[in-house]
Amino acid sequence: MLADDPASNQVGVSIPEPRAVEDTAVLASSPNPSESTFTVITVPHPVHAVAEDVPSVVLVHVQDAPQLRSKRYLWPRPDQRVDGTVPYRVSDTTSCGLGVFATSDILQGELILRERPLIVYPQLLPYHSAGPPHERYPELEGALRQMSRSNQEAFHSLANCHPSEPYSAKAIIDTNALYLGPLPSSTYPYGAVCNNISRINHSCSPNAVYHFDDASFTFEVRALFPIPAGAQIFISYIDPALPRTERQELLLSYGFTCACSACSLTGPAHAQSETRRALIARADSDIGARDAALERWARSPRVPDDHVSRVDKMYMALFEAERLYYEPVWEGYAARLCKACCAVADRGGAVRWASLAAALSRAYTGSERGWDAVAAEPERTAWWGVRRGFKAQDASSA
Repeated sequence: MLADDPASNQVGVSIPEPRAVEDTAVLASSPNPSESTFTVITVPHPVHAVAEDVPSVVLVHVQDAPQLRSKRYLWPRPDQRVDGTVPYRVSDTTSCGLGVFATSDILQGELILRERPLIVYPQLLPYHSAGPPHERYPELEGALRQMSRSNQEAFHSLANCHPSEPYSAKAIIDTNALYLGPLPSSTYPYGAVCNNISRINHSCSPNAVYHFDDASFTFEVRALFPIPAGAQIFISYIDPALPRTERQELLLSYGFTCACSACSLTGPAHAQSETRRALIARADSDIGARDAALERWARSPRVPDDHVSRVDKMYMALFEAERLYYEPVWEGYAARLCKACCAVADRGGAVRWASLAAALSRAYTGSERGWDAVAAEPERTAWWGVRRGFKAQDASSA
């Protein structure tokens, strides 16, 4: 990229390429009547656990078990800050059961909560159609019996919005599921249930997001936006870019009608929100063309300096207006804006977009992914001043 950049001698910091992201996953488990064989293990394995470690019970396909047993997992760092405080509390919401609240101001990208799951299970749960309805998940029942007593109590104290399900453990899983994805060396998707994270309520404009850290076998929740002390923390259970009617239909499986800031809009404000989310949902439809247009613009000194960034700024404004930095696409827009600012030697703009990308990357992945270096020294990227260089070439050849 920009191999013939006149400022290529300044290269020392790379602008990260947007990472590939899976589509939003369905969280509910599904019965699996196949003949697959499963086993139950604890992670970390007792041989590798430290004295204060809290193991997770994992119901796993037998072929996935050896690597999980042998791996040494990092002991998860505590949730508490340097001053010893914990930035969240679990308490009553008065309207939708328990929820998680900020106990102090939380910065964008900051860690809120980290914990090992109570149980990890295949997204397609082993299921046996013979026998009474409450005995059709014997593998899951066996896994639950291997939990510590305190973890069993924590699991069974979680919400159950499927009272008609004969097997209460299956109902609790479907109410409180977190998507984990394939485990290392596995092609099978897994889900999990946590003690505190599973109590975080839903919003279609979430102020937080969770991700799974394989190195420590923990889930982390981080802030997508600054969260003031006392505010409730929300994640999204579904694809938040869907139209409201589709979001509400999907959320019926959780036993509630969403009344978040987006779903409670009426009249013109609702219509505007629906239009914005429809645009956001299609924001990745021509990413390749946008990237190519940026490259052409960088080498075209007679095109206005702000020409290529107008659409990207519009989309970033949409994300902000909807309080929805949509995970499949936001980084591509931030990266192009950072590159465009670098190309015209706009340090303030480059630092702004790189700093935002660093905070959002921390929220979504736990890592700033190299954006901090760009924010600190945008002048050392391959994009710095390239428009000035091509303009000088154009002027000298005129």
